[in-house]
Amino acid sequence: MLACSSDNRQTARIPDFPKPGDSSRTEGALRALTRSINQSAPASAYAKRAVLLLEMGRTRDALADIDEAISRNDNAGSYYLTRAQILRALQQPEKALVNAQRAEILGIDTPELYTLQGDLFQQQNQFDKARLYVARALQMAPYDGEAYFFNGLMAAKQGDTVQALALYQQALRLKPRYLEPYNQLASIYRILGDVASALAYNSQALRYFPKNARLSYSRGLIYHTAGKVDSAMTYYQQTVGVQPTYYQAYFQMGLINQKYRNYYAALGNYQRVQQLRPQFPRIDTYLGYCHEQMGQYELAIAAYTKATQQNPADRQAAAGLWRSDRRRYAKSPYNSLFLPDAPAETSTQGRAVLDTTRVRITTIQPKAQVIGDKGDSLRRAVKPIGQN
Repeated sequence: MLACSSDNRQTARIPDFPKPGDSSRTEGALRALTRSINQSAPASAYAKRAVLLLEMGRTRDALADIDEAISRNDNAGSYYLTRAQILRALQQPEKALVNAQRAEILGIDTPELYTLQGDLFQQQNQFDKARLYVARALQMAPYDGEAYFFNGLMAAKQGDTVQALALYQQALRLKPRYLEPYNQLASIYRILGDVASALAYNSQALRYFPKNARLSYSRGLIYHTAGKVDSAMTYYQQTVGVQPTYYQAYFQMGLINQKYRNYYAALGNYQRVQQLRPQFPRIDTYLGYCHEQMGQYELAIAAYTKATQQNPADRQAAAGLWRSDRRRYAKSPYNSLFLPDAPAETSTQGRAVLDTTRVRITTIQPKAQVIGDKGDSLRRAVKPIGQN
């Protein structure tokens, strides 16, 4: 009888979801689900554990669990909804949308699904479809903060900042513990130069999410753009303390160290960026610049050469390569332009001796600086990368 028991009967022994924000109960539920799975629990146990793992930020583990649940039962619409949410968190919107549509076909009819589909369509700039699904979600749940947020995102993408601000604020009124509107509001006010408002929204978010690396990084950017680099550096360091792989923070620290000619520290920051994100835009140009300023011309040439190979239009890398090559040439003890102080005293019999004291040497002067400080992004204090 036990061996033939149905999925529904085994589900009765699986613990319910804990309340949001209750970390101790979440850990307890996770342990209970793991024990159930180890005892050959049904697909629903894997699906429930996937939801918990997603809430804990363990997206790869969550994806493995939901894949296992679907392999055991491929007709449960809620499983596809969960997989769509996980794939969205993994920044795979196309795959997420396929799973969300499968969930709809299998009968899922919830505001959660329609809001998710609205988000996935707006990520692909299909705004008409996105609005349709968000409107459907609001018909079913007029106080859904996420739906207002995604409407705000679409307004911002289409250049209506005033409408976007209003929708983000409405989203927070309906859902005060919703992280994304805080990030968007702080970013918009930072770009507008309203430092006080940007810091205010960032501070509100930090009260709810004190260990969130993105919020720490955002606060660093706010101080950075306001010229308060000491405070900015503090929050960038706090960011990598919370999340050591947050490469954008290392890059911003590199810009600050470079600005104050602390090239050794800047080089370390940029090298860390390259380790974490080898394809980071123009990182070899920044590495080359630091090597050049430290007199490490061979390393500078190698970095600049790689940068010009990857992007022949990188004029700063090309100029740096020219400078470094000339400086290495001038520094070399074997440079023929720098002759000994006295001519050689020995000669081969029967061969004329060249009197080098009569030879006039004209050294080659370096060209004028190719790129001025004003247009040189290597000398800028702030260069935010990506969506903040």
